[in-house]
Amino acid sequence: MTTHHLRYIMFDFDGTLIDSMPFLEKNAVTLLRKFYSFSEEEARKKYRATTGLPFVQQMQIIAPQNKLNTSIVKEFEQMKLDLIYEQLPFNDALDVLKALKEQKYLLGISSGTIETIITTYLERVNFGHYVNDIMGFRPGFEKGKDHFNYILDKYSLQQSQVLFIGDSLMDAKRAKDNGIKFIGRKGMFQQEHFETVIPGCEVIQELSQLLDYL
Repeated sequence: MTTHHLRYIMFDFDGTLIDSMPFLEKNAVTLLRKFYSFSEEEARKKYRATTGLPFVQQMQIIAPQNKLNTSIVKEFEQMKLDLIYEQLPFNDALDVLKALKEQKYLLGISSGTIETIITTYLERVNFGHYVNDIMGFRPGFEKGKDHFNYILDKYSLQQSQVLFIGDSLMDAKRAKDNGIKFIGRKGMFQQEHFETVIPGCEVIQELSQLLDYL
């Protein structure tokens, strides 16, 4: 991966900077079984296939036009709000953000989580002052093209100057579709999964490995 022109590093939030995906998956599986009577395996498979999207959009794919979706989304978001601040950042996240900031990179977070949740979380763990931009989900401003275009315009950047790190196949697809460099974070998905989206995709196990690429 060529990174000598890189100026902006964008991180996904859940599963990339904070270790929240087991918590979110558990909640989603519980609710999918409760509302739709899926088996545990089927519920997990459906959740993972759509992860990386805002949950409301995941449900539109999992159960298209089902009237129960409104209730399940409401319950999921409340469960997330109740306990998200108890989910810990990955052990090396702060050190990596600090090191990248010292190297003069612009840093941003791009997530399907509501922006106010991310902002509050970062303030609680003292990450906020390392991040230039916090981009969460709101209608008409979503992770992917909207967030990429926002920072390209704001900083007068070229696509080749931006790197996105994410833990989902949807993250990889968004980066690929928009001509943005991508590195996958292992967790829910492994090397072979990311390579189904981006052949030869760079993948890291720990955030600290990112420093070796730069």
